[in-house]
Amino acid sequence: MRHTIRVVTVLALVWIGYLAWPIYDLFVLIRAVETRDAGAVTNGVYFDAVRVSLSNQVVDAYLRRARIQIGPLRRNMAAAAIANPVVERLISPEAVSQLLSAGWPTPVLPAPPGTVGITTDTIGTVWRVFANSEYGFGRFEVAAPAGLPRQRRFRLQFRLLQWRWRLVGIIVPEHIVNLLADELVTAVQK
Repeated sequence: MRHTIRVVTVLALVWIGYLAWPIYDLFVLIRAVETRDAGAVTNGVYFDAVRVSLSNQVVDAYLRRARIQIGPLRRNMAAAAIANPVVERLISPEAVSQLLSAGWPTPVLPAPPGTVGITTDTIGTVWRVFANSEYGFGRFEVAAPAGLPRQRRFRLQFRLLQWRWRLVGIIVPEHIVNLLADELVTAVQK
């Protein structure tokens, strides 16, 4: 009986640790973003995956707004080719820090008044972060800032890579993606 209690206790502690670990790494990344610590942001973000995530969103919005229907292979090639001028301005430790802390792609467009970014003040308590998150095997996703309506929140996607939780995707709210798609239209027309 004692052996069973020990095993259950150890498994419960491992499970609690697994639930707390990505939240801890999220807060570490947010603090690095707030302090503009480029080294810590670089350690916490997998930029190649974030580039693909943002490119796909911008190209999807561009195709949707232009009412263009293409297959998945062509869409992936378009994401790699035409979204580059807009997305490259968002892919650096400083640009990702600005995007998350300002809640707006400030390297591409000036932020309107009243935008809310993801900071230690706006992300909410640990319990609120847990309530706004989804877990999977080796993946963690959280919607933030907690005080905004769901459709205006960023969704941050993390993966367990080399025993660290790293940001691999930023799902941008639709109104911002549409603005980035408009910026892509002007970049393509030049």
